[in-house]
Parts: sequence; structure tokens; C-alpha cells
Amino acid sequence: MASAVTAQNPPQKTAWMEVFVLWFAGISAAMQFAKFSVSYNELLAYYQAGPTWTGASISVVGTIGLIFGVTAGLMAGKIGYRKVLIGALTLGACLSFIQATLPSFEIVMATRVLEGFSQLGVVVAAPTMIAKLSAPQHRSITMGLWGTFFGVAFALTGLFGKPLITHFELSGLYLAHGLFMTSMLIALLLLLEKGEGRYSATPLPNNDGYFTKLGKIYRTPQTLLPGLVFVFYTCTLVSLLTYIPNFIESNSLRTTMQVVLPLLSTAGTFIAGTLSQYIMRPQRVAQLAYAGLAVGAILLSQLSDSVIVFTLLISQMVLFAGLIPGAALAMIPRLARNSEEQANGYGLIAQLGNLGATVGPPSFATLITAFGLYGMVGLVLFVCLMGSLFAFLASRLDS
Repeated sequence: MASAVTAQNPPQKTAWMEVFVLWFAGISAAMQFAKFSVSYNELLAYYQAGPTWTGASISVVGTIGLIFGVTAGLMAGKIGYRKVLIGALTLGACLSFIQATLPSFEIVMATRVLEGFSQLGVVVAAPTMIAKLSAPQHRSITMGLWGTFFGVAFALTGLFGKPLITHFELSGLYLAHGLFMTSMLIALLLLLEKGEGRYSATPLPNNDGYFTKLGKIYRTPQTLLPGLVFVFYTCTLVSLLTYIPNFIESNSLRTTMQVVLPLLSTAGTFIAGTLSQYIMRPQRVAQLAYAGLAVGAILLSQLSDSVIVFTLLISQMVLFAGLIPGAALAMIPRLARNSEEQANGYGLIAQLGNLGATVGPPSFATLITAFGLYGMVGLVLFVCLMGSLFAFLASRLDS
């Protein structure tokens, strides 16, 4: 293993093994959402808790990030990123093993709330550590890789989840997830240095109270602007993936696009990391992404009669939308002035990302119900305008 490095002396070589394992740890954390999403119908049948409570068992994990996202960033910097990550993975694995016993629904809901803290700990600590373990010439690429973890988690869970349920029922799926998290925990215990010095700079003396620190995070452009670029992405992409396939009349094509669109989004996120590293600043990538998304939406409103053209346009829109998280995540280590600001930036992204995912779908559903395709296009254009504005403001910090 490489020796400890400080924020002033970044590593000259990227610790690729550690970066990939941290990425897989992120995938295991995102599977805390995906495993209940893919097993929704089976949960509904087994527990007989009704659609509302069963749906709540999926979303409650994100609620923790919505409430405590920024707080997690503050706490991780104080406790230590390695400790937070190891603790979060340990907690997550234990909770999956409890779920594998199929306890009462009340206990399941309690484990889901606690999984929210586990998931939040991983998504705050892991990207901060990845940025610290990446050489400057690779940092945007590794951030682009990190940005794919959510889409990859859903793709893998969709691929393997149903067969696991078919052969081993719900217990098999949750047990497999617990074993996956445990394997990530063991791998990171073996790979990561015990000292925290490699993963963060020595914190500056700060006697400010909690709410003072919280207010400072929201007032600091370096931490706030990437989150504001990101929130309009989560507001839009979840809605696009949910509602756009419903406009496709062919059942077979609709089913195919439900698989293809998340993969296009994931590809866009990784492409954004490469663009940010070698071709343009991540702020420009975000502006390009929102512009491409807006152009696709305008064309969609005018050329929706042809099924082939419609399918190509929604594919283009989702690909460009996928560029946005890669760009937003790459902004954080570029704009942040120290490890503490990096962790705060990731915490704010977790919080605002959950806000967008919560507010976006009902907003799109309301406008689609009232105005059809034009309602969706109008909201996409508004989102693109706001996202481009905040990307432009972020570019002024790094000119």
C-alpha cells in the first residue's frame, strides 16, 4: 500500500484496486434500494401490508439521506471516513441478515430506517476516499465511475434478483445481499490502511456550533453548487425512466426500453467522467448535458408520431441526462479546497439528490396527467434552464 498523503501532496498514482472495491461498496449500498424495488410484488404478497406501506419500505431508506445528508458529511469528517465506511457496511450487512429471516413487517420497517443510515454513510465516505486515492490526472474518471454505482446496482439486482427469489424466495435475495456487503467489508478491511491520514487532511481548528457549520455549508458555493446541479438531475431522470416508456405503444419495445434506458444513463455518467478529465471542465459537461436534454425534449414534442424517432429521442435524452451526475460528482474534488469540503459536498448531494427523487415524480405525474407529453416536455425545459444556470455559476468559481 502507498504511504499516507496529505491534501497538499496528492498521490501521483491512482490506487485502482481500492477505488474499484470502494465502487463495489457503493453498489452494495445502492442495492439497499434495489433489493426492495425488485422484490416489491413478493413483499406485497408475503406481508399483506398494502401498497402504501410496502412502497414506504422502499422509499424510507432515501428519507434518511434527505434529512441527515449534510449532517453525515460533517460527522464523517470528524469521526474519520474509514471508520464511517466500515461501520456503515457492517450495519448494512447485519440488517440484510435480519431481513433474510423474514421477521414481522414492523421489524422490517425498522431495519429499513437503519439501512438509510448505512447507505448514507457509504455514499458520503466512499467518494471522498476515492477522490483522495486518485491521482489528479484520473480524478474525474474515478468520480465518473463512482457516479454509475446506483444504475449498476439496479441493473445487477434486476438481473440476479428475480432468479434468486424464484429459487430461494425472499430470504435468498436478502441473504445474498448481506453476503455481498460482508465481502466488501472484508475486502476493505484488508485493503485500507488503518490510519485516517491517507483519506483526509488534518481538520482545521473550528469551534463553530453545529447550526453555524450547517449554515456555512449551504452558503459555501464550492459545496452548494454541485448539489444544485445534481438535484435537477434526480428530479428528472427517475421521472423519465418511470413515465416515458408509458408513451410507447408496443409492449415488447416498452419492455426493451425499460432495460436499455438505465444502461444508457449509466453509460452517460461514465462518459462524463472521461470528458471532464480530458476534454472540458465538469461544469461545461453539465451545461452540455442540460442543453442536449433540452434539445431532445423540444424535438420529442414535435416528432412523437414515429415510434422509431420517438425511441431514438428518448434514448438521446436519457444518455444526456446520465452525463449530469458524472459532471456534478467531478465538480466536487475540483472545487473543494479540502477533504472536509469534499465530504460536505457529497453529503449535500445525498440530501438534495433524495429531495429531487422525492419531488420529481409527483410533479411530472401531475403535469403529464394535465397536459400529456407537452406537460413533461415543459417541465424538462424548466429543469434544464435551472440546471444550466447553476452549472454556469459553478464555472465562475473555476475560471
